[in-house]
Amino acid sequence: MNNAASSSLNTVLAASAAGCPEHPCGGAGEPSRDTAARSLDGDRIRLHLAAACRHWQIEVVDATGSTNLDLLARLREDASCAPVVRAAMQQTAGRGQRGRAWQSVPGDSLTFSLAYVLPGGPAELAGLSLATGVAVVEGLSDLPLSAPHALGLKWPNDVLLRGGKLAGILIETVPAGPGRIGVVIGIGVNLRQAGDVATRIDNAAAASAPADTGVATSVIPATPPAALESVLPAPDMSSVLIALVQRLAAMLDRFAEHRFSAFRDDWEAMHAYGGASIRVIEHGRDLLHGVALGVDSQGCLRVATDEGERVVASGEVSVRLLDTSAPGAQGVRR
Repeated sequence: MNNAASSSLNTVLAASAAGCPEHPCGGAGEPSRDTAARSLDGDRIRLHLAAACRHWQIEVVDATGSTNLDLLARLREDASCAPVVRAAMQQTAGRGQRGRAWQSVPGDSLTFSLAYVLPGGPAELAGLSLATGVAVVEGLSDLPLSAPHALGLKWPNDVLLRGGKLAGILIETVPAGPGRIGVVIGIGVNLRQAGDVATRIDNAAAASAPADTGVATSVIPATPPAALESVLPAPDMSSVLIALVQRLAAMLDRFAEHRFSAFRDDWEAMHAYGGASIRVIEHGRDLLHGVALGVDSQGCLRVATDEGERVVASGEVSVRLLDTSAPGAQGVRR
């Protein structure tokens, strides 16, 4: 891993703490430290991303429907607007995988999107979501976490913390001219109140559940949420965004030149379920059971089954552990 971003981030953390008391009290007319940590400081973010993201647009807004949809619309209109980072304190129509709503509360989660134009076409984007996961883990590890080794990756789009879902990744694309493709990477990170997130997920699932038909159905539990505050007390939202965007910018430059091959070894090292027995689920039903081996050169999941090795491509597919008491259930890198 490249540690250049880490040394830069230490300056950010020191600057954010300068002049702040240990407890949130604040001077007259000044926001408390807790209030500042739960908000996005656009000026500070732009200042500390100036070197890593030269000529990028860095936007911070109070609220929007979806930062992904905002940037997709702008790429369709004019792809030369990229690169752009757009972060929002609140997304009223934020989306996760398979169209699900991202459950978030302002100040408790960080939600942002990044627009970028890459050479090539859709085929050249194989493994981009996995490379993004590597960058997210690296960015979070640049922060002074008490247990950075507790971070891990679950194929294909989730960042785990001790087995719980800490962050999700959603990548969408648009044409950007001959030989180019526009990508919008949306990221949501739970900063605080994992229990509240779990309650909102349960309520949303209950509201969307089909009416009782009297026929027994198998319920596949979602990966429980996790929050960064368990390894970083009072996480500062601006500092987390800066750390992530620094690593994401470096990742995109590297991916444009070397594609997923440059990230495969790092992803394997961060694979939370490597060597664990898993179930692969498609449209709510078990597709196969086996042992997670890793990924191939295109980022597809390799699974050892009784019938031999199977390769699973991304799509309408989810992965769960068969044994939740196994080491992989804690999402710790081995």
